Amino acid sequence: MSRLLPELPIDIRWCGLTRILVLSDQLWAEHWSAGLRSRRVVAQATWPGPEEQPLSAALQAVLAQLPATHWQHIEVYLADRHVHLLLLPAMAQSLQVFSWSGEEQLAYARAVLMQTYGETARTWPFRLQDIRQPQDCLLAAIPALQSADLQVLFKGNAVQWSVQPYASALWAHTRLPESGSVLMAESQMLRLIQLKQGRIVHVSSLAVDLSDLASITAWLMRERTLLSVQASSCYWLIEPGCSVMAMTGGHIKQALSAHLPLQTLYAAHAVTTLWQEVMHVA
Repeated sequence: MSRLLPELPIDIRWCGLTRILVLSDQLWAEHWSAGLRSRRVVAQATWPGPEEQPLSAALQAVLAQLPATHWQHIEVYLADRHVHLLLLPAMAQSLQVFSWSGEEQLAYARAVLMQTYGETARTWPFRLQDIRQPQDCLLAAIPALQSADLQVLFKGNAVQWSVQPYASALWAHTRLPESGSVLMAESQMLRLIQLKQGRIVHVSSLAVDLSDLASITAWLMRERTLLSVQASSCYWLIEPGCSVMAMTGGHIKQALSAHLPLQTLYAAHAVTTLWQEVMHVA
């Protein structure tokens, strides 16, 4: 998972940095040009989805609106609805001999992905959690990238660039608890990860309107009961300063008050300052 730029004085922290949020139907970008007095420029482009337009074309459209032709650092974050997250079981003992290239592990991951999602997952780009085998690891597949030639788009125009799920970026910049349930949301989906002794042991999602508090409460209680973790702590993870998601978390916290306490967990760094748009991705 890529990291944010190192902490620097506020006047120069964002110099030459462009961040893009890929939502369900549009892209938002924020850009700080290089220089001590850099000011943020925001751009937006509609996107009908990967079925009708490659993501690379939408990225090109939003970048064309920004006052730059060469990019120092581009970070692209994709909404949860574009990402399939699953926990990849550790390979069987007889299969735990890997080549230096990791080809066996990748083939195993592709087989599990196709077993879960069918033949359509054969060409999905994916990444694996960087952990030592053999143990379960997180697999993130992003179908929207399969027709996007990002290498061609960014090569020669960006010194550094990265593409990752927004959720992964938020986790990477948060001191997650050793154990407990961590909950985060977007406008129509909740994502839950269960941690045990510092490892992710369960991942699940619920497609739901965030105003449907009864369904959210029932789902969360059911998940924790099935995992037998009723006694573990539960956290609502958000970016610092994002009042939209803090308010949503407050409503869910109130709905859960009769069942369990929900603690607010803040990421160490803000992933973006597009606060209003964050409600669509996290």
